[in-house]
Amino acid sequence: MEPLGVLPAASGVDIHRCRSCGNHRICRRGWRTRCHICLDERSSGTALDTSREMLSRLPVEPVLAHQVRQFADVATDDAVSPRAAAEFRAAVALGHDLDRRRDDGWTDLAGDVHGLPWYGQRRQSSSHGTWGVHVRCGSWQRLTGPGKGCVACPPEAGDRSFTALRDTPYLLYLVKHRGLVKFGVGGTLRVREHLRTGAELLEVVEGRHADVIAAEAILKRRKREAGQPLRAWRTRRMPNSFGRGTEVVRSRVRIRLTDVLLDGLDVTDRFVR
Repeated sequence: MEPLGVLPAASGVDIHRCRSCGNHRICRRGWRTRCHICLDERSSGTALDTSREMLSRLPVEPVLAHQVRQFADVATDDAVSPRAAAEFRAAVALGHDLDRRRDDGWTDLAGDVHGLPWYGQRRQSSSHGTWGVHVRCGSWQRLTGPGKGCVACPPEAGDRSFTALRDTPYLLYLVKHRGLVKFGVGGTLRVREHLRTGAELLEVVEGRHADVIAAEAILKRRKREAGQPLRAWRTRRMPNSFGRGTEVVRSRVRIRLTDVLLDGLDVTDRFVR
């Protein structure tokens, strides 16, 4: 894990980036920490044992089987390794936890899910918190809960938050700006936020929150496998709504949202003027 040194010094914490998968985690400055998703010698035993339970469900849960195989990048007839299943489970758990704190107008969320992967064990409550960038002012802030708003900006009319519920309709979107493509999840306001900054709408698919979060995890894994930067990155071509580029790829990378969200409903026309 690599500390990035981007959070205010007074916070006592920093964002750490995994050199292997590129995911971020909040931890104390100067501490050693591990990735939420990638397994190591401390987590392999329990994680691999419980991942076999997930693998046993694949023959009778076709949607889950499709998601896991896409995440592991294996063909339909090939076996999924326990390690890949464990890391898929961790990626989805992390996505759900971050989305509990997500508001429209915030990007680049990074958190600390204490004990992840816990894999069915009792979750520990201690955490270093969740941080994100407020798009309007560009400042890093700790998110204290949905709807709390930015401490530096005046209230903005129409702000709302999304409460993460497993079966709640949610959006997976794809937008483009000057040769760069961004994928992401959120509500209607998040999609329109990108359009206001000049991004071109490519595709928006609506699905169950649980399935949308899993699809985003698959796209993040594919970004790494496509040779795109693992770190957050910015260029002058990126609008502010793209954040630091953690979900941004070059336009030559082919992405179709319906490939990773099979039961999703294409609602792109909802955003076309």
